[in-house]
Amino acid sequence: MTLVQKFLKGRRLFARSGTILLLSFGASIFAEENATEVFNFKVSLDNREVGWHRFVVETKGNQLTVSSKAKMDFTVLMVKKVAYRHEATENWLGDCLQAFESKTKRNTKIFLTSGSVKDGDFYVNRNGEEVLVSKCVKTFAYWRPAWLDDEFLLNVETGKYTPISLEVTEDQLTNMTKRVVGLPKTEIHLAYDKSGNWQTLESELKIAGTLRYQRINESVGETDAKL
Repeated sequence: MTLVQKFLKGRRLFARSGTILLLSFGASIFAEENATEVFNFKVSLDNREVGWHRFVVETKGNQLTVSSKAKMDFTVLMVKKVAYRHEATENWLGDCLQAFESKTKRNTKIFLTSGSVKDGDFYVNRNGEEVLVSKCVKTFAYWRPAWLDDEFLLNVETGKYTPISLEVTEDQLTNMTKRVVGLPKTEIHLAYDKSGNWQTLESELKIAGTLRYQRINESVGETDAKL
């Protein structure tokens, strides 16, 4: 093999190894930008387990999709039985909601809401009526605690854009971060571990009692049929 041939072979090997390094480096960046988080909760009402709620948060670069599903069966005032089913999908770009669809069934009644960005503004379709909400809209994104810090949050179940207040405290004994979302008629108490992962939710329901979410390790709701 001549010196020229050896030189050309060396260049080809370097180029090939450089391509492999670039591909592996690009793959590692891609892996970091794409992630799936699953939040499984058992739900109780006045310390009686009544169902579950599951959230799947998928991130792809600056795009995020949230799929949630809930199933609860309980009794109000010891007489009225309630079968509650709920499904919702949210699509985000950065920290602004781009679109959502929600379907809720209480016993035999079904409620549908949806919304999307049009010409830079967000519109909600509720009961067949389209309403202009705002430009950059955020929902009650308990799974992204930083996004709760806003003057208004959108309830994807009802389609209502609700004024809120937010109080944040640190529990030195448990290393938990507590967040209290204040609403016009009630409060939502949330707890997060030291890594910022959502663990619990608690709120007083006017008639039904104390609603509590507790995060669990086992999966829930994956085999249940759609509404």
